[in-house]
Amino acid sequence: MTIDVQSYTVDELKSWLQHKPLNATFIDVREAYELEEQGAIKGYDANIPYFLTNTNPELFAKKFSVIDKEEQLVISCRSGRRSLLAAQHVVSKLGFKNVYNVEGGILKWIEMGNPVEKL
Repeated sequence: MTIDVQSYTVDELKSWLQHKPLNATFIDVREAYELEEQGAIKGYDANIPYFLTNTNPELFAKKFSVIDKEEQLVISCRSGRRSLLAAQHVVSKLGFKNVYNVEGGILKWIEMGNPVEKL
């Protein structure tokens, strides 16, 4: 069964970040080494690695428990694949309702000439 989630293109994400709603959270689900290698999109709120859904789902859920399930949640990763899986997971397993996946992830962000923050 496929869980439908909404998506943002890199251009839509850029616009969203410029006018980020108060009731919104931007999560990066890459590994820590990926954040160091590729940098991060300025404006992300937290890093919650997707691998936790398999290795420690309770910890993954706990990290999301501080976020209001009704607020807008935007999730990004390296290429958009893991963030889509994470988005589907938080909708189906954690009850979030307003979830967006960033198509193409940080690789597309960089390809489009957008800046990253080195960590």
